[in-house]
Amino acid sequence: MTILAYWAWSAFDAKGPNHLHSAQGAGGLGYGFPAALGAAAADPTRPVLAVSGDGGALYSIAELATAKQYDLNVTWLIVDDGGYGILREYMTDAFGEATATELTRPDYVALAESFGVRGVRTTPEALEEDLAKSLAAPGPSVVVLPAVLRMFAATHLG
Repeated sequence: MTILAYWAWSAFDAKGPNHLHSAQGAGGLGYGFPAALGAAAADPTRPVLAVSGDGGALYSIAELATAKQYDLNVTWLIVDDGGYGILREYMTDAFGEATATELTRPDYVALAESFGVRGVRTTPEALEEDLAKSLAAPGPSVVVLPAVLRMFAATHLG
């Protein structure tokens, strides 16, 4: 559950060669990285990408130990917007302001490295290159994108 995952979900071509697993809604908070570890363990020949917001990442950060222990080919993209961005969007839309959506959070790159996992902080301009490098390298990695994303109106539902 992150704004970027909602974007991906709305644009995903289910008939294409790649797979997308997404737990939409608040029940999916923290689902992305553990689910990606399962996919990486099931098929170690293909790199796996997990996408989480920083809030959701805090639900499953300990799984970095599992990723490292089993040397799983998984890249974790963490979109760091300083809090629960999707809730910030919903609350602002409904009530004009958000409350209790900001988080005190760790340095995700340093935290990944403390587990022995490669970590990199990226920018929107360097994201494609940094993700390609991480997905091509064996073993786990973390890519952190500091960015505040905005929700959009769905165009394909209806």
